[in-house]
Amino acid sequence: MGFIKDRLTKPAGPRPGATVVSRALAAATAGERGRTAPECVSLVLPALAALGAISSIAAVAYLATDREGDRPRVRRRTDAILKDLETSCLGIAEILRRLKRRATSLGVDGPAGAAALKFGLNAVRVDAAGGPLYHQLVNDMATMLVLATQSSVDVMSAIEDGEIEAPDEVLDQFGAAQEQLNVLLLQRAGIRPMVDGCLDVAQRLSAEVGGLRRRNTH
Repeated sequence: MGFIKDRLTKPAGPRPGATVVSRALAAATAGERGRTAPECVSLVLPALAALGAISSIAAVAYLATDREGDRPRVRRRTDAILKDLETSCLGIAEILRRLKRRATSLGVDGPAGAAALKFGLNAVRVDAAGGPLYHQLVNDMATMLVLATQSSVDVMSAIEDGEIEAPDEVLDQFGAAQEQLNVLLLQRAGIRPMVDGCLDVAQRLSAEVGGLRRRNTH
């Protein structure tokens, strides 16, 4: 019985192969509450991709040719396409603003938010609201990504076919936005600078797409 009592009262040692947490780390985190922060890079990259798709409309200035007889026309009305594209820009901008406002709940208001962009910056604790907020932002951003990619392709086709009038100076602005995104990507800007830069591009593209809508509204 004494042997059994000792086994019940003495803590067992670590199992073979088990991860051993250092006492210092355990002491540092024992009093913390909340959950592990979500991986916010998975929010920023879809925003970058969606804006990249929209700004790629600039390519029409270099590649567009006269319409070929067997090339199918865009099925949707041009005003609807441009409206959806503008909605994408405005929606992405609003999601990024929400991310900035709730940076603390997502764990990107500290050193992790300024570090060079990479996966694995979420080793911090966030409050209970962080998880649901993250899921909502991901869902919203995914919707904008699908809308932006589809609409940008339709806009390029409509410009090529002469159904949307887009002067060279407007296409140059799309190209400038594309270059701004490339700088953010190549410099591996931190999450906060990336969000700020993407927000600036989203607002810039919103103005350009809005101008195209007004120009092509009959």
